[in-house]
Amino acid sequence: RFAGILIPEAGLPYDVGWILVNVVPSRTPGAEPSDGDLALLRYTVVSFYASVDVDGWTWYQVGFDQWVEQRLVARVDPVDRPSEVDTEKWVSVDLYEQVAIAYEQDRPVFATLVSSGLEDWPTNEGLFHVYVRYPRTVMSGAYGQPDFYYLEEVPWTMYFDGDIGLHGTYWHDGFGYRHSHGCVNLSITDSAWLYQW
Repeated sequence: RFAGILIPEAGLPYDVGWILVNVVPSRTPGAEPSDGDLALLRYTVVSFYASVDVDGWTWYQVGFDQWVEQRLVARVDPVDRPSEVDTEKWVSVDLYEQVAIAYEQDRPVFATLVSSGLEDWPTNEGLFHVYVRYPRTVMSGAYGQPDFYYLEEVPWTMYFDGDIGLHGTYWHDGFGYRHSHGCVNLSITDSAWLYQW
């Protein structure tokens, strides 16, 4: 049920992101949560109003007397357009935050959580072009190995690096965490938006 966010032409008044796990915010940076305070649920969109470093980790203020440590959130962090990008529309994938951002020229227009490759099957860094697209396709790999997979009807697939692509994912709901054999997994809603965009 997860879906990313459209970014208005005027931009957002504050940086935003998503809560990655159900968490009770702390009332001050680095403190334990207070008994009786309500949790923020996974996939809640939050604004970041301030940040403070505590013991090597950044704490974000996401509400009045609500602070969350950086490992519990994924932040939308737009990047400058690389000079090598030769298309009007392009996508950045932040492998640390596990966030993809779609741009028109220099303006971010859409952002969402993704799941990129696990440590043994990383998503390669670099600049790529989508070279083929399929509304539905079969994906399989790792023949004869314990991690063999065969997936039918993988929706909204856009290959950009050999067998690695952006695509919809119906077999897990782990967005915001590495989960794949190298592909960039998106929710079905988000992959459809990106494919049609």
